[in-house]
Amino acid sequence: TSLKNITIPNGVTYIGGCVFYGCTSLESIIIPSSVTNIGYNVVNGCTNLKNIYYTGTEVEWNAITISSENEALKNATITYNYGK
Repeated sequence: TSLKNITIPNGVTYIGGCVFYGCTSLESIIIPSSVTNIGYNVVNGCTNLKNIYYTGTEVEWNAITISSENEALKNATITYNYGK
């Protein structure tokens, strides 16, 4: 089974380093507005990551501390206010 879509549970504040590293089947992640920190190398090597669905605003997204080696996250299409 390939991991294609991930939903980070509401209330999570930190996504730990390398958690999805090299997961080439991953296509989308739903991230709750409770997240304030994304660790090092979380999505590095996730070559098919295309969509980030964020439950908060663009301002809240830009306030998240995003560590290095997360280019796949920065290159994905981000949908703000997801589910609202």
